[in-house]
Amino acid sequence: MSKQKKKAALSREDEMTGAKLFGKHASVEKRRALLAVTLAVCAMPMLLGWRFWSEIPRVVETGLIGPGGQDDSLPRWMVAFGMPAFMCLMDAITHMQLHLNQKRMTIPAAPVRLLGRWGFPVLSVIFCSWLIFHSAGQKMLQLSFVTPCALGLLLLLLGSHMFDCPLDSRLALRFSGLEENPLQWKAVHRFAGWIWMLAGLALIAWTMAVGSLSLVMPAVVLAAFAVPWIFARSRSGKMD
Repeated sequence: MSKQKKKAALSREDEMTGAKLFGKHASVEKRRALLAVTLAVCAMPMLLGWRFWSEIPRVVETGLIGPGGQDDSLPRWMVAFGMPAFMCLMDAITHMQLHLNQKRMTIPAAPVRLLGRWGFPVLSVIFCSWLIFHSAGQKMLQLSFVTPCALGLLLLLLGSHMFDCPLDSRLALRFSGLEENPLQWKAVHRFAGWIWMLAGLALIAWTMAVGSLSLVMPAVVLAAFAVPWIFARSRSGKMD
């Protein structure tokens, strides 16, 4: 084999290894779960738009002037529902791109990796929420809103990691005998992944729709960590 062919073969092997390292080799179940969850997060500001609908002007001035000197103002429905829907569309497109990259065993471009799974959900929660608050004459930077949303996003990321957590991961649920049984390991971490992602969705949804989480947030967080722990302990006990 010539040096050029060897180099090409090594490059292809490195590319495939890199693809695995960048996490595109997700199972069908995980890809579907993450698509559903991230689409739900992208749509969450619609709840905020519905909540402040009467306080948002019919036409929201942006201060931007488009081509031809026309004012690029936004209608109320676009602020409340259109922008989150656009984030959902972009999220779906980037997930599809990640799926195609996985099939082709190629490493996606850096912007695709960054935005593919969590970029647009985070952007939707931050930007779309700010746009709705600003249009309604409200302040977004309040601990009662920022804290549960940030905690919800953190639980979503943690749940995504746990969904197919490898045995050598530093962040994992470790109980007696669990590591010696791959099937139990997978079941426990997949269960924890679902619980934490659902808890993250619940925190964000409640915050967007209601706004007050003084009593709900500690209960949700406590349950989110207690239920997987109880489930893991029960599985561990069956193996002892």
